[in-house]
Parts: sequence; structure tokens; C-alpha cells
Amino acid sequence: MLDLTIDAGVIAVPNPVHSADVVHDYVDTLLDWSKLLEEPWVAIHISQGASEALFADGLYPLREQLRTLFGDHGIVEYDINTVAKLIDKLLTLTPSFETYYRVKDVLADALDTDPDIIKLTTHNGLQSDLARCVILIAILRKHCRQPIAGHSLILRSAPDSIVRVRAQIHDIEHERDDLPELPSPPEYFEGDVLVCDDFKGLVRCLDEGAILTEACDSSGAELAIKIALFKASLAWGQEPNWSDTRTPVIGASFLETCRECCRDQGGGLSPRILRAIVETMQSQNMAAVHALRTGKGGDDPQRMRGNDKAQRRDIDYEFHLHYWECANGLVELASVVHHNDFSIPE
Repeated sequence: MLDLTIDAGVIAVPNPVHSADVVHDYVDTLLDWSKLLEEPWVAIHISQGASEALFADGLYPLREQLRTLFGDHGIVEYDINTVAKLIDKLLTLTPSFETYYRVKDVLADALDTDPDIIKLTTHNGLQSDLARCVILIAILRKHCRQPIAGHSLILRSAPDSIVRVRAQIHDIEHERDDLPELPSPPEYFEGDVLVCDDFKGLVRCLDEGAILTEACDSSGAELAIKIALFKASLAWGQEPNWSDTRTPVIGASFLETCRECCRDQGGGLSPRILRAIVETMQSQNMAAVHALRTGKGGDDPQRMRGNDKAQRRDIDYEFHLHYWECANGLVELASVVHHNDFSIPE
């Protein structure tokens, strides 16, 4: 499961607002992230200090501010109560970032982020909460085990996908057993944080090869493939819709054979497997596809499973993807095999 933390600045009503487009972007961003609340592969957190920071800066409750904002710019496309309820839902997400990662607080100063994301907001409470989260995430990413290494921080605006963090750490309150002694002032702690400001940016941060390698069930394999297909569409200049991204059927033996072939390849094979699957789903590089036949002869009949055709696609010289081209138009991934293996699970 992928874990995300939403910065309170994403929730705050934008101010000042010079155009209706800013309002639309604000609401659309909230709606975009809220869709992930229903996705089984992602867990969204918010800091336990988010509500307090918004309240201290006069940015919460939001209903009256939303009413004024929508009225000033003639926004009628969104219902104020619906947006307010969505914001309340995000603010009450549990467990909080701190509870989930078993960190409570950090005492630090001389913080420097590159790019400077703390100054993206001028509100003192939001700046303080963001600074605390950035330092904690950077510490966890540098020193703790997965899944924190892939953790992303969602910002209102992300000038880059990686933010470098440098700070003097005086104390950190936590309940973890994998945090080492941190450098004490005047020494500096240095680390980084993954950040994004929209769903496309989030997907671009994901390592689909690692997700496939670490997948323990067909859902994990399907997620890796869906990410690879989504990224490929973005690379081709398309505007893919995550919910409409069609993935292949995962055969009963696919993940096991995939693991066996990837085991001794040092992580280099899984991206090539995903590239072959993307090409299969997009009917690309068809010169690499060969019929799996009933015998070794070139004129032997193609293997069939009822009306489904057995196919073999070259991943590289050593490894091959075997799949069923189904009569109903679906693709069913059967196995990943070595060069001299012409079997296919049915």
C-alpha cells in the first residue's frame, strides 16, 4: 500500500484569489485527491496539527469563506456544503501521519528546503505544520524501513518532485525502534522528501518495477501494470483517466513465475516485463510476438484454449512473456519464462 500525507495548505481556502480559474483549480484538486479515499492501494494521512494550524490562521471553519469565495467569482458549479463536507472528511482522516508512523514531534531549527516549499504559504500556522512534517518525513525516509521510502507529501504547489531538506535537529519524540542517533547541532541533518501536487505527479513518483517485484498477490501486480500503462499514456502526450485504464487479466501462475525470473536479476527485469506488457496491451512492437505452437515445427498449429490463442512475446533474449489472447478481446498474462521454456499455464 502506498502512503500519502496531505499538507494542510491543500485544504486551506486560497487567498487572495484573482480569478475564477483559481477557485476551480482549488476545488478540482480536492476532488482529485478525494477519489483516492476509495482506492484500496493507497492510504492518505493528514498531520494531527492540521486542523489546529488552519484554525490558528483563521482559515477554519471554511463554509463562510467558501460562500464568500464562490459568490465573489460567480461559482455555481460546486455545492458549498459538498465541498465543506469533503474538507471535513480529509481533516478527520485516521490514523494521523504521526500515529501511523509512530512519531510525535521534532524540535528543529535552521531549516532549509530546496526548492523552498515552506514559503509557498504566508500563514504562520501552516508554515510551522508543514516544516514539522517535512523534517519528520525526511528523517523517516532516510533512516527507516519501507514503506516510508515511497511516501509522498501532497502540496498545493510542488515546484519539483524531490525536495532536499537540511536542518539542525535538537530532539525528536517517537516510539520507533529503527531510528539511529541523529546529528546534533551544530551538525546538520540532510535528507529529502518526495512531493507532488496532482495525481499525475503522484503516479510519476511511483516505481512500478519495485511494486511488481514486491507484489504478494495479483492486486499488487495489477497496480504495477496500471501505473506502467498510465505513465506510458502520459509519455505519449495523452490525457489518461486512471479509472478507465484497462489492465490485463492476471493468470494464476503469472506472479509466481514473474518472481522466479526476477529473483536473481537485481531489479533490472521487472521494468522490462512491464514494458512488454504495455506493448502487448497497446499492440505495439508486434515483431516481438510469436505464436506458441503445439510442437517445435514452424508449421505446427498454434496452441489454443478453446478459442483463446497462446502467444509468446520477447522481453529480451533470455526472458519471454507468455499470454493468452482471449476471444473476448481480453489479454490474460500466463507466465514469464526463460528462453528454452515453451510451456504456458492454462
